[in-house]
Amino acid sequence: MHEFQNLHSTSKARIQEFVRGHFYGHLDFNLEKTLFFFIAGRYEFSNKGADIFLESLSRLNYLLRVHRSDVTVVVFFIMPAQTNNFNVESLKGQAVRKQLWDTAHTVKEKFGKKLYDALLKGQIPDMNSILDRDDFTI
Repeated sequence: MHEFQNLHSTSKARIQEFVRGHFYGHLDFNLEKTLFFFIAGRYEFSNKGADIFLESLSRLNYLLRVHRSDVTVVVFFIMPAQTNNFNVESLKGQAVRKQLWDTAHTVKEKFGKKLYDALLKGQIPDMNSILDRDDFTI
C-alpha cells in the first residue's frame, strides 16, 4: 500500500507541475483544490463515451458555479489524432516554469547553507543579510 501511495504522490506532483507550466501566466488557481479527470482511447467521440463525459463535465461546471465552489477541474482528453504543430505558448510556459523552479532551488540552497553556517556558530542570523543583491537579482 505504501508503494501505491508513493507512486500516487509522485504522479500527482508531476501532473501539477505540468498544469502549472501549461497555464502559467493565464490562469492561477489552487492546485490543492483541483480535480484532475482523464479520458483516453481511440478517437471515436460518441462510441467511446467522450460525448457523455463532456456532457457530465458541463453539468459539473454548472453545479460548481451555482454553489460558488472554489474547486477547479482540469480534464485531459488523451486520444490519438493528427497534429500539425506544437502549442508554442504551452512550451514557453513549461520552459518558464522549469527556469523558475531551478532559480528558486538555487537561491534556496544558498539561503539554507548561510542559515546553517550561522546557526552552527551559535548566531541568530539577520534574515536581511542572508540574501544578498545577487539573490534578489536572480
